[in-house]
Amino acid sequence: MAPSTSAAQTSGEHPFATDLNWLLHRVAAGLGSAQDEVARRHGLGVRDYVVLRTVAEGTPTSQLALGKDLGLDKTTLTAVLDRLEGAGLVVRRPSASDRRTRVCEATESGRDLADRAAKEIALTERELLAALKPQERRLLVTLLRDLAFGPFADAAPVTGSCI
Repeated sequence: MAPSTSAAQTSGEHPFATDLNWLLHRVAAGLGSAQDEVARRHGLGVRDYVVLRTVAEGTPTSQLALGKDLGLDKTTLTAVLDRLEGAGLVVRRPSASDRRTRVCEATESGRDLADRAAKEIALTERELLAALKPQERRLLVTLLRDLAFGPFADAAPVTGSCI
């Protein structure tokens, strides 16, 4: 009897079972979908959550620097910040050193929401990694970090979103 599609995929018989790009996209799509579901329970989308958490956990930063850091183009980031600002979760104000630059900062309610959502988002990551031993989890994160900030980190133009 031939293995089911699921069994074939897990046994390495899938045609892309060794294609790193396909595997990374597949994992990212599944995790992103699960995290988007969590973010939506908090009134956000996953992209809103990522922007809010980044702003909430850092020092006030310019929109330009934020977009570059997250891989979001100006149009996409502006739309996200408009939603977050409209909900009272972030504020944007002119920079003291350059009035043409807008600085983003989380409000207290934005920081609280980012904290609550982050705790639930972390559960989706634990669920994804549950089958791995602790040292395997640490190694996976280390290797992905090395790849994410490695030789191709700046190879792709920022044209939309990494999220």
